[in-house]
Amino acid sequence: MKNKPFSALLLMLFLGTPSVTHAEIKTGYFIDSPVTGLYYQTSSQLSGTTNKGAFEYRTGDVVRFFLGTDENGYLISTLSGQEVVTPTLATTTPSKSINLTRLLLSLDSSPSNRDEITLASKMLSNVDFQQRLKQIDLNVLDSSSKELNIDLVSVKEAVEHLNLSQQYIEDNFTSDDIIYEPVNKHLKHIIIKKKDWQGRMCAYDIKYQHHPRYRPSFGNMEYTVTDTHLIQYPSAGDYFNGCELDTSHPMIADKSPISEFEGFGGMIGCAATGCTRNDLNGFTLDDYNDEGDWKYRTIAMNFDPETELMMEKIQGLGPNEHVRHQNRGEQIAFIYPIDKEEKIPFEGIWQQTQYHGQKIGKHCLLVKNHQVLKHPKTGKTCSKNEEQYTLNVTKDYADMWWVNNKDNSAQLEQMNLLVRWYLNGNQVQHTTWEYLPAGRDWKQGVLYRYRQTLQRQPNGIETMDTFSVSEFSKI
Repeated sequence: MKNKPFSALLLMLFLGTPSVTHAEIKTGYFIDSPVTGLYYQTSSQLSGTTNKGAFEYRTGDVVRFFLGTDENGYLISTLSGQEVVTPTLATTTPSKSINLTRLLLSLDSSPSNRDEITLASKMLSNVDFQQRLKQIDLNVLDSSSKELNIDLVSVKEAVEHLNLSQQYIEDNFTSDDIIYEPVNKHLKHIIIKKKDWQGRMCAYDIKYQHHPRYRPSFGNMEYTVTDTHLIQYPSAGDYFNGCELDTSHPMIADKSPISEFEGFGGMIGCAATGCTRNDLNGFTLDDYNDEGDWKYRTIAMNFDPETELMMEKIQGLGPNEHVRHQNRGEQIAFIYPIDKEEKIPFEGIWQQTQYHGQKIGKHCLLVKNHQVLKHPKTGKTCSKNEEQYTLNVTKDYADMWWVNNKDNSAQLEQMNLLVRWYLNGNQVQHTTWEYLPAGRDWKQGVLYRYRQTLQRQPNGIETMDTFSVSEFSKI
């Protein structure tokens, strides 16, 4: 992005302030077409099964959605309660969003009618199927779902379905309610590169994190919109050479008249009047000629009024008749008011639920003083007595690299990276971390750890094979 960074896409990404909290029960909808049969549970003790997408929540609730008949099912997302929840809102990664739709469509008991998804309840209540389901990694669904023995719909069908679902949302959930006033908000925009255009995975190598010439796979920008101008502040920028941040093109201070952006969509288009839910959420399939550079990709935007966090995800869909190169690039962005920036406190007791092959293990960990300590006993609950955490397993969690942060908190980008790390100092390992904030203070999300091996195909495309999935919940 050049020194005037406000492209049409960027200007869709400003954030909002949350609505006033109310205690009454509200109705939200899980839409990938309206989904019937998802079990949900809220932090205010509401629970049940979605019916044509509908679920109950209270403002301020954190809601968990499961594939199954109760909370022992396969957890697909933990996020803030809101009117409309979609697969693109339910996860931080482009591939995982599309693959969640693929999985839901593949479990639809009435595939001839895609206007609604009715989940196959008998299959989801099967203990053996649930055991196999909990071993999958939605980031790499094709390679991790072989044991499910179901016919997966294609990426193309899922993308087309998400596009139709977005139209359904716009037709049925249009509202003039203002959820955000963007004027005079100082915004931070974090960009994380997940894959380059050739399909090579972008890994953050912790061996070089302190090297002065190391270039990470993430950047950032800061800016403000006023009644008269768009103001840009000095920042690292979002230029990348492949997977590495190009630091030779940092953002510089700049002030541009807002009149230069007249007619732009997204947030700049609604700045004068305030922004509605539909202004800040959307899914589009790009397939057009952009002045000689053909775009064939998906773009998803989602805004959570509770966390005040917006996600923007882009995924190349591979070659077609117009695109001759691999077109496998992926990136995500998080955008939020800088005074809302919440660093996630990691010190304390965590319960780890690990799915490895046919085994499910539960471990209790204490993260403190730059160490990871383990309780010698396993169980469904974790002791709050820190003196009982006597096993030092720090070296086994070297991928949890933010443990060494001086302020005892992790930044959002740190918890959403593919990390290359070294077991016992020399054994190369790969972990993909994922954390979607939930709740007003960002602390109620679930942290995912995907232990993986990197595979390189003959055409140069890289894939990750997941052999262990862990969920971490703060006690």
